[in-house]
Amino acid sequence: MTKVPVGILGATGAVGQRFVQLLADHPWFEIAALGASDRSAGIRYSERRWVLQPDMPEAVRDMELRLGEPENFSDCRVIFSATPNNVAARVESEFAAAGYFVFTNAGPHRMDSDVPLMITDVNPEHAALIRV
Repeated sequence: MTKVPVGILGATGAVGQRFVQLLADHPWFEIAALGASDRSAGIRYSERRWVLQPDMPEAVRDMELRLGEPENFSDCRVIFSATPNNVAARVESEFAAAGYFVFTNAGPHRMDSDVPLMITDVNPEHAALIRV
């Protein structure tokens, strides 16, 4: 099975790092890109402080952090966003408009009529909305 290439926005924060942990050895997804603010974009991921245990997965250590804009993630089909609400409101809309599937923990779009709120234990049928 070919893995789906994914990007992680907000990869330097604790939630972004948790996404990295969960996706690093995932059977369906492959981390293709890590996004960060302009403060961190352009440096290797290992140069940022890792706050979780265990240590940073080897597969991502040498990845260069990209500025979190859709044109920098063209090798991805799916985006996992760990950006703060004030950033998510704008950035996640840009990624969705560019054709990416966006999964987020942020709240700005939760009540939008075209955004499914998916909780697999509650509404597993919503997973049918995702075709990657």
